[in-house]
Amino acid sequence: MRILKNVSLFFLASILLMLTIMFLNDRFNLGISDNDIDIFLGPSIMLIYFWIVSPDLRKHFYIQFIRVKAFDRVVLLPVLLAILVLFLLYSYFYFPALFAKEPLSVGNAQYLGHQELTTAGEILLLGIIGPFSEEFLFRFFLIVYLPYLALHHTFIKKPLETKKNVNKSISKPFIFLVNVANKVYYRVFEKKDKKLISSWVILVSCFFAFVHGPDLYSFPLYFLPGILFSFVYLKYGFLASWICHGTANTLSGIVNAIFISFLNGR
Repeated sequence: MRILKNVSLFFLASILLMLTIMFLNDRFNLGISDNDIDIFLGPSIMLIYFWIVSPDLRKHFYIQFIRVKAFDRVVLLPVLLAILVLFLLYSYFYFPALFAKEPLSVGNAQYLGHQELTTAGEILLLGIIGPFSEEFLFRFFLIVYLPYLALHHTFIKKPLETKKNVNKSISKPFIFLVNVANKVYYRVFEKKDKKLISSWVILVSCFFAFVHGPDLYSFPLYFLPGILFSFVYLKYGFLASWICHGTANTLSGIVNAIFISFLNGR
């Protein structure tokens, strides 16, 4: 009965999301194409599924949503950091142009929009829906929830004695793994070991960069924002990193135009 309820809620929520986007698109002429819906709503629908079927995930997400109840740190600071990193990244992006060379290339998997997509459509897709999905996946799920899930539920939740007696032939290796897992869990989730957390953030940020399809030179264009969004998330919570990511995406075109204007006016 519970499975049927979850499936029903999943389909209902997914249909409502798609109908809402389609209504907004038709009502305000956002220029969102069917391909845009596939790209941006697909991940969102999967998140809805996990959200519905996992009470534990919802619980941790609520805890992580706002870490600091301060408007300046949750909203204003992420916006400022996003603007600063945009100017830094575009300085790097257009640096070859100072020597009469072509700017760096963007990642071949990066979404670049299309002519029919309006400014409002870009804000909805690139400033709200896209950043939400990516922050949920890369920051909440990969940086925090997946390690917690792997360590706590696999090795720590049940008593060691119970698991040790499951299979005598693997008891020693398993005890070793449990001891390691306990130490890692303690250092990460209890002691907040900055070295371990930073190492994991770097790995996840590398993955975040790679999924955008960069070459060697454009890799920093995605790696550095990944580091920034991770820092904001761990410091101030999901909402802050979502705002930071959304602001960076939304203002990217404006900052790009500023640099083009500057280079053309030299």
